[in-house]
Amino acid sequence: IEAGNYQKGHIWLHGFDISIENAKGSERSGVDKDGKEWSVTTPAHYGYIRGTKGKDKDHLDVYIGPDADSEDVFVVNQGTVPGRTGHQDFDEHKIMLCFGDKEAAVKAYDAAFSGDLGPKLRTEVVSSSISQLKDWIEHGDTKRPFK
Repeated sequence: IEAGNYQKGHIWLHGFDISIENAKGSERSGVDKDGKEWSVTTPAHYGYIRGTKGKDKDHLDVYIGPDADSEDVFVVNQGTVPGRTGHQDFDEHKIMLCFGDKEAAVKAYDAAFSGDLGPKLRTEVVSSSISQLKDWIEHGDTKRPFK
């Protein structure tokens, strides 16, 4: 599992080839950098868009909401955990597909983290269309915040 060599779900959605690592309702858990255990129930299907590469050199992460017909996309520019100075650096993107509106996307994003970590990491949420997202993935800089 640590190496990523396990059976994943697989879907084509809005022209994206997506692998699902965690189905909605599944439990994600781990240990944070301070050694504290955490656990959260996944609020939406979670995985990645195959054939992409983000700032962390992994595929771009994606959450799949309940509204498959929605052509709206919400990209969360996620920051690092703020230190004592309150400064955050850009960490990675979380792409929110199939959510009916920004409020639903933000609610799902925040629920994907234990405690109040989601709002602390969420530096900006940018609305987009499917075609704008595809153009950005193909021609944009996926190592910088989405604009």
